[in-house]
Amino acid sequence: MITTPRDADLGAALRRAVDDDFEAAQVPWLRRVVDQPSHTHARADVEAAAQIVDDLAAELGLSRTLHCDPQGKFADHRVYATPATGEDDRCLALVGHIDTVFPRSLGFLSFARDGDVVRGPGVLDMKSGISSMLFALRALRCAAPAAFAALRVRAVIVSDEEVGSPSSHALYDQLAPRISAGLVFESGRKHDLIVTARKGGGVFTVTVHGKAAHSGNDHQAGVNAIHALALLVGKIEAMTDYPRGVTLNVGTIEGGTAKNTVPERASCQVDARFETVADAEQVTAAIQDLARDPFAGLAQVPDRLRACGSRSAAA
Repeated sequence: MITTPRDADLGAALRRAVDDDFEAAQVPWLRRVVDQPSHTHARADVEAAAQIVDDLAAELGLSRTLHCDPQGKFADHRVYATPATGEDDRCLALVGHIDTVFPRSLGFLSFARDGDVVRGPGVLDMKSGISSMLFALRALRCAAPAAFAALRVRAVIVSDEEVGSPSSHALYDQLAPRISAGLVFESGRKHDLIVTARKGGGVFTVTVHGKAAHSGNDHQAGVNAIHALALLVGKIEAMTDYPRGVTLNVGTIEGGTAKNTVPERASCQVDARFETVADAEQVTAAIQDLARDPFAGLAQVPDRLRACGSRSAAA
């Protein structure tokens, strides 16, 4: 790229604007939004954090459009637009999410700074990214008002990314025809490498149905669904293949009703990641095979567990 003196002057002005704002405004703003918890399922908390973003966006002169979750489970998604961006204009999208994985009960609630290192819920993933997005726009407005006035950009901030974007994916589908390119402001990899590709993912729920019985008086009549599921966890985890970039993680497991009752039901959630469509199809087929014949290849499975194996399910 050939840089003209005017380009160089604008670059220097932008750097000065960023530097002037960093300690005076950007870090204090980041502290404010990090100190506001925003665990995905705490709808009111996420909304409160998003309103902090609303305030800065309004200060920058950005318009705001709210997109509600049809089921009311998640806080409203936001689309902000620069003044030059028309409703039907194709433009650059700056993408982020305001929700985090940290519930209040975890006790990890506040911003802390030690020199150049900042810690807090969502600092890395991804409230610092949102601050970078908005303060870059602020720097441009300060250093080059005419360029900012002509800039066509939408900033998309969603509230459900940490759980797989079940609500906001429809918003992305809606916006896609009006997006020319997208920059996601989530953190990069080690050494500040830019991420140019991400794995695909899928979530499977594996449910085992057994037979309830009193564990003291009639244990032999029961079929322990937790026992059966425990035997399957190793099979699921063994599907991981690091050289191919395929991973399966049994992340949650639940089952049973009381300590003195043989559990009639148990289930687990499996997070699957893969790099190719072929691997996605292979993982799906393997989980479906597991549902059809859960104990294939396993030795020493009690006969009463094999009876519940034929009723296992995966989705």
